[in-house]
Amino acid sequence: MKKSSVCSLIVAIAITTTLAACAGKQADEKQEGQQGQEGKKVVVLSVVQADPVYAQAEKLYEAKHPDVDIHIKEYSQGEGSNQEGVVEKYVNTTNTELLSGEGADLIALDVSGLPIGRYVEKQALVNLSELMKQDPAFDSNSYEMNILDGSKMNGGLYSLPLRFFLDTLMGDAKAIQQSGETFDDSTWTWGEFTAVGKRLAASGGHTYSMGNMPPERMLNILFADNYTRVVNEEQRPASFDANAFVGLMEQVKTMYADKVVTDAEVNAGDYFFAPTLIISPEDYFTGPGMFYEQGKIYRKPLAAGQQAGGTFVTHKELGINRNSNVQAEAWEFLKFLLSEEIQTTPGLQGFSVNKMVNEKTLKELEDKGAVETPTGSEIPIKKADIDMIKQMLAHAATPQKNDSKILSIIEEEAKAYYSGQKSAQAIADLIANRVTTYLNE
Repeated sequence: MKKSSVCSLIVAIAITTTLAACAGKQADEKQEGQQGQEGKKVVVLSVVQADPVYAQAEKLYEAKHPDVDIHIKEYSQGEGSNQEGVVEKYVNTTNTELLSGEGADLIALDVSGLPIGRYVEKQALVNLSELMKQDPAFDSNSYEMNILDGSKMNGGLYSLPLRFFLDTLMGDAKAIQQSGETFDDSTWTWGEFTAVGKRLAASGGHTYSMGNMPPERMLNILFADNYTRVVNEEQRPASFDANAFVGLMEQVKTMYADKVVTDAEVNAGDYFFAPTLIISPEDYFTGPGMFYEQGKIYRKPLAAGQQAGGTFVTHKELGINRNSNVQAEAWEFLKFLLSEEIQTTPGLQGFSVNKMVNEKTLKELEDKGAVETPTGSEIPIKKADIDMIKQMLAHAATPQKNDSKILSIIEEEAKAYYSGQKSAQAIADLIANRVTTYLNE
């Protein structure tokens, strides 16, 4: 045999051997994905970046369930990695896998850009409401069901938040009391907020209700509250109500015309209210205490037609892949993540969906008697404040939609309206076109 022929034969054999090895490895990996080492069931949790809470839960759960192997699949390779590129990769990969019937068993869904509405439409996610009904071990009385019910889409819960924040206003209680102005923040709307703001300014306390607020950012606040009224994701293709959005744009313009809100630089504490997210029970006290001599948390005004009770922001949302072969095991691990054992892990932000965890946290806070602000001052904790937090937790009903891509589109385009360059209708139509293209792509 010629030398060239011998070389060709060797190369062909090498390629064949490599392909066979690859095929064998892929088959082994697929089998391992179902059974794992030593016959264990493998549950894959897909996340953008490693989270100490998930790592701790993995360790504890596997110790309690030696027949299950929790595998956390992360896309970020550390702090030095390009986070924007990592998120884009996560979104693209998750889209491709979920919509083609593949992917991880448990998926982190609190990532901007993931079209959860499309996943629900394509039946790519498990309806967790059904699992809760079918599971005798799931006691709905143990959870903040108003948060879970508020997070539903198309009548079912497909993305379950482990934690949540309260979306509120902090205000200058002393100046408001001195003004003699009264209002019911449990039911007031943004329209009433404007009327109250005009009367507060007339009292001479502060010139503005809100400062340091560009109109396009104020528009995004109202849009997030009115999201389900403006955007319909539940029926595909997704639609955007440009006429309703025009109303929001004009409402914001009125706020500035009436000098209730301003984009001028105003010193902290020199306006009546400031939007704030309560990301811990202590925040209820320390946030207002840093801004005002006598600060207080008020409920955020309601959007038109919004259910009374308050707005919340979900945190650490997870869903189960409908095509997972280990749905039962994924559900058991998801319940473990909701347990008191995991929900009391140090460093967790927000409030827990587990009622007992919140009750214990608030009891410890009340017993403590005071919290210290970053400036070193102490703020006393009164039972009335603890009762108010409990009421806000129990009554929170409306999730705030914060898709960063949509908010950036609005902020970018709305400037031309508030600067007088284009009409509200022209801008609303432009935004509607861009947003629906994004949601339906």
